[in-house]
Amino acid sequence: KLKLERLIREQRHMAKLKNHGLSPRRKVLLVGPPGTGKTYTASVLAGELDYPLFQVRLDGVITKYLGESSAKLRQVFDAIREVRGVYFFDEFDALGSNRSAGNDVGEARRLLNSFLQMIEQDESNSLIICATNHIEILDHALFRRFDDVIKYE
Repeated sequence: KLKLERLIREQRHMAKLKNHGLSPRRKVLLVGPPGTGKTYTASVLAGELDYPLFQVRLDGVITKYLGESSAKLRQVFDAIREVRGVYFFDEFDALGSNRSAGNDVGEARRLLNSFLQMIEQDESNSLIICATNHIEILDHALFRRFDDVIKYE
């Protein structure tokens, strides 16, 4: 709860933080079993901040065609930059699973690499919230891209 309150406070005082050379936390990973409030948290954040909530459906981003998934992901990050809001990637493990996993295919690895680059380069004012039930299968490179990890039980 304290991490969420701090996140809201930082968003509300973004200009003051930036005047002091600081940046608010904007990229958050929510971790926990189903039914613990991860989706609700994204909705509450959007409501508290009066931002629109955009649920990014990964089944609409991930396709079987070479390069198409990365292009769709680029469109999502273009929207993140252009329209300030809360962008919620649910079941994020579908995108962020470990690149060294034995069942990996090249397209999945390329898509994860694209996501890593895009989230690192993102300097928008939007909040990017990713949620997973399976932290153990996420690629370790993801963790340093997030400003905070909030665990639910």
